[in-house]
Amino acid sequence: MTQQISLSLAEMARRLDSAGIIWAVFAGAAATVYGVTRPVTDVDILIPAADGGRAAALFPEAVVKRHEDGSVRGIRLPGFDLVAGLTTTDLDEAMAARIVRRPLLGVTVPVIPAEDNILLKALWGRGPEEGKHDWEDVREMMAHLPVLDWEYLRQRAARCDDAQQAQMAVERLEVQWRQLHGACSSSGIRL
Repeated sequence: MTQQISLSLAEMARRLDSAGIIWAVFAGAAATVYGVTRPVTDVDILIPAADGGRAAALFPEAVVKRHEDGSVRGIRLPGFDLVAGLTTTDLDEAMAARIVRRPLLGVTVPVIPAEDNILLKALWGRGPEEGKHDWEDVREMMAHLPVLDWEYLRQRAARCDDAQQAQMAVERLEVQWRQLHGACSSSGIRL
């Protein structure tokens, strides 16, 4: 019988930081940082696709998922999913430059920009029937944020693999924002 080892968020952070891997919390755990009140059930961590192999070596106790070419797609540990790039976006220089550090479960961690997290959840669009809360999270994050960088959000959407789906998501986000905040953001920048 194999023993299941459970790591803490602090230990995850220590290993990734000591290896010099850029990383950031995203998805549901990041949504809580941006105002969602639902309890955190697991922590999703995004790393650059190119660092998947290095990250996998840091967690020999993990289950590693690979693409057909053998590159690392994901690293699964109890309570944690490390994702080496996403099909919609990678943790690239533009995203890394906007990472913020915020407390999560008693540890200060890097978190992807609110715009990226909102866009990802809008693209996924999963609901309670799938055990997810993507649009609910989008609405709650947007309600708690006084301003979004719409230019950056649109640039990120334009880089997505499915440009049509991303454009539709941005349009729906704009409707949500107007419902919550009116036609202008608090910084006076028009949508």
